[in-house]
Amino acid sequence: MIFQETESIELKRNLNETFEKEVVAFLNTHNGVIYIGVEDDGMVVGVNKLDEVMKNIADIISNGILPNPQELIEVSAKYEAGKMIIEVKVSKGDSLYYIKKYGRSSKGCYIRVGTSCRSMTEQQIENKFGSIYLSNNDITQIESNRTKLSFKQLKIYYGEKKFHLSDDTFEDNLDLKTRNGKYNLLAELLSDENRISIKIARFRGIDKSELVEKSEYGYQCLLVAIDRMINRLEAENYTMSVIQGAQRVDKRLLNQDALREIFINAIAHNDWTKVEPAVYIFSDRIEIISHGGLPQGQTKEMFFKGVSTPRNKSLMRILSDLDYVEQTGHGIPDVIKIYGKDAFDIEENYINVVLPFDKEVINSRNLVAHELNVGINVGINVGIKLNKTEQKVLAAIQTNKNFTMEDIAKQCSLTLRTIERTIKSLKEKDLVERIGSNKTGYWLTK
Repeated sequence: MIFQETESIELKRNLNETFEKEVVAFLNTHNGVIYIGVEDDGMVVGVNKLDEVMKNIADIISNGILPNPQELIEVSAKYEAGKMIIEVKVSKGDSLYYIKKYGRSSKGCYIRVGTSCRSMTEQQIENKFGSIYLSNNDITQIESNRTKLSFKQLKIYYGEKKFHLSDDTFEDNLDLKTRNGKYNLLAELLSDENRISIKIARFRGIDKSELVEKSEYGYQCLLVAIDRMINRLEAENYTMSVIQGAQRVDKRLLNQDALREIFINAIAHNDWTKVEPAVYIFSDRIEIISHGGLPQGQTKEMFFKGVSTPRNKSLMRILSDLDYVEQTGHGIPDVIKIYGKDAFDIEENYINVVLPFDKEVINSRNLVAHELNVGINVGINVGIKLNKTEQKVLAAIQTNKNFTMEDIAKQCSLTLRTIERTIKSLKEKDLVERIGSNKTGYWLTK
């Protein structure tokens, strides 16, 4: 075999400190082969202590380069010109590879240029990482595991907004398929049935030491789950009425517009390749967490100013079509005016927004660590006297707005007949209202 250095062939007399650079350069540029035991002019000199050198190569590949490129590299010994040499075949990867001890920097990132490897500039590193990150996290280019999906609910939502979706073209128009014509993750999110849910959990007190309740909204079109979550958050956002002169003024635990803005923002900008957004309710606050941190190219300053850099552009367009979002850029600045920048905990892998409850409203409803004594408070506030059973049932409803009659009976250790009779009495006193059916609706307390 005649050996000659080319764009895809690198010759090395022995294993030295440049080997890592050569491997990284091929990983970042194109397929290549590195021969060890061959001079630059092509003369075969062989490898001494073959087993030791092979072991050192394996250690470099396993521990010296990130992300781990083992599956892209094949190492073998070959007999050439009466001597043993080592052949290292490197396939181009789909990530930005770098030498571990130098990190993702010019000293750690290399590309192949002609017959040599060169350090990448900081701009090249940023551009390559950005393009790879966006490609790997683009929900329109991630294939769904399911090949048959239906979109009846999605069509209903568009129909209610007077949009006409053609059965022949709407999947392409809404970017529900990959470039290869397969259903993508966005399609799965919006399909009538899926494996995705948004979780809401309530804890007793101000930490997560004691879970009181956990609910999930999903396994169906994301738009339905969003609406159910918005209704749930609306029901959780208690109202206190204060008489000022001749007028009644309502005051809530949280600013409703800010609460809705933060929740929809979490849906729109979540990295759905990782995990779904979640809502946590404590005795003094609500936390809404989305995953993935800030989208590539966006800074905290841009975020706080309301400069939108959507992670999921196609999902954002659909949410805009259906009036869930207004792309005017005022949403986050408006929230900051009310709760300040400290409400936002922005890290590399997540954004957690903490909205504190209004203390006056908490005190008025006796919401201390979610030990709800609702009946007594209602009696004080509006002059209605409730018996112990009514107080108990009303407290159960306040604990979980999605309880069915059966759930309330179990929670209160009462018969279903007693619950039905008590609910009827509470409705007559205008203290509760059932929104929707017994199975899928929720309770609204007054």
